[in-house]
Amino acid sequence: MKKRLGMTLGAAMLLFAATACSGGGDTGKDGSAGGGDGKSQPATTAAGAGGGKQEIVFANGDWPKAQDKKLPQYEDWKKKFEADNPNIKMKEENFQYDTNTFLPKAESGQLPNLFGTWFTEPKKIINAGYAADITDMMKRYGYDKALNPAMLELVRKDGKIYGIPTSGYYMGLWYNVNLFKQAGLLDDKGIPKFPRTYDELAQTAKTIKDKTGKAGFFFPTKNNQGGWQFMTIAWSYGAEFEKQAGGKWQAAFNSPEAVQALQYMKDLKWKYNVLTDNILVEVNDMFRLFGTDQVGMAFGSTDWMNTPINDYKMSKDNLAMSAVPAGPKARIALTGGNLMMFSNNSTPEQIDAGFKWLKIKGFSPEVDANALKGMEETLASDKGLNRIVGPHGMLAWVNPERVDAENAIRDKYKTVNLDLWNDYMKNDGVTLKPEEPINAQELYKTLDAVVQAVLTDKNADPKALLDKAAADFQRDYLDKAK
Repeated sequence: MKKRLGMTLGAAMLLFAATACSGGGDTGKDGSAGGGDGKSQPATTAAGAGGGKQEIVFANGDWPKAQDKKLPQYEDWKKKFEADNPNIKMKEENFQYDTNTFLPKAESGQLPNLFGTWFTEPKKIINAGYAADITDMMKRYGYDKALNPAMLELVRKDGKIYGIPTSGYYMGLWYNVNLFKQAGLLDDKGIPKFPRTYDELAQTAKTIKDKTGKAGFFFPTKNNQGGWQFMTIAWSYGAEFEKQAGGKWQAAFNSPEAVQALQYMKDLKWKYNVLTDNILVEVNDMFRLFGTDQVGMAFGSTDWMNTPINDYKMSKDNLAMSAVPAGPKARIALTGGNLMMFSNNSTPEQIDAGFKWLKIKGFSPEVDANALKGMEETLASDKGLNRIVGPHGMLAWVNPERVDAENAIRDKYKTVNLDLWNDYMKNDGVTLKPEEPINAQELYKTLDAVVQAVLTDKNADPKALLDKAAADFQRDYLDKAK
């Protein structure tokens, strides 16, 4: 799910679109491009046709802001891309994936050629015919053999590939080292004393609140983020959310285990009083509060780790991370990630351009110095800007040569004490669980409401709230699932 800055946490790699975002003609059934259902689209000139220059509009959630010191690096990449591909001109466009606006854009042919989305979305995008079949390009560039097979399975249908997984994550816990020090919660090596159960998390959060006056724990409640993060806690209490019975999907999140998990959330507010005063918050608020020493702990992942440093000048040494705590029944971390898909009106030339751009940025299975140059430049730049370098989350590449090469580069530019991060990276004893398969984003939105209810109303009944939410979700979504 990974929401961040509107797209949510999911800002993907650079995205492409043809001039005016209209894209190229559907190539039909040859598998090189075209929609999953063979829908025809308005034609456009292929790159270089007739001797002209094809304009490629690209948008990117992580393209540096004008004042960001990393911007020159991206501009250099852009110049290199255009020098290597003289028939293609790149132009920026602001596009971020949003479940509320994606369908109108797709229906009207306004999608970028290459757009970013989340692991919850490929099935419905592929089934609706909005994604190009990129199987041939994946094989040509070696992505099909080198990418994490579990990630790759998310973008397959009938043996064909419709997307490029770019990053994966599993949930962990962030720690503000300054507040842990003030609360007397560092060990003799200066590492936070990580809570190992959710009961310990509540007690640790209370100690931080009592000793520092700051919120012990941050929990988002809006923009689908409350339901998304609640899932990790509820699974650890033994709850289920969607299950199949008799060939049909059923909402199962009004079970005693789910009620117990929601009661835990309620207790964080009304029994322990360890949450932020403002309950209607999202992850962007967490970056601000973490970066200004206003909160002690929060769920997080490594792909966010430099945001409070970039945006709020937080010290890179003020952040630590561990695996998630255990609940009464299990120790489970939700996993998800980001990927890219090409719109079904993309020409083969535009798809090929997308793969070439990724190589310049350092995202390719190759291990030669040229292919790794983008990654090395990024980490060298981060080190120069005093950012966190070294920790990593789930790896996209599984070919050993690429893994070893990436680890060597991380070690070369490492900027932090990895003792602050090793517990998360080892993730011992944690079961990774993917997001629910049916209408996950809508499920998160449904659960946002129940989380908000128990955190704003001391008399809210967790069982009644979940009974109604499960019934509504069943009627509105699961009864319609195919």
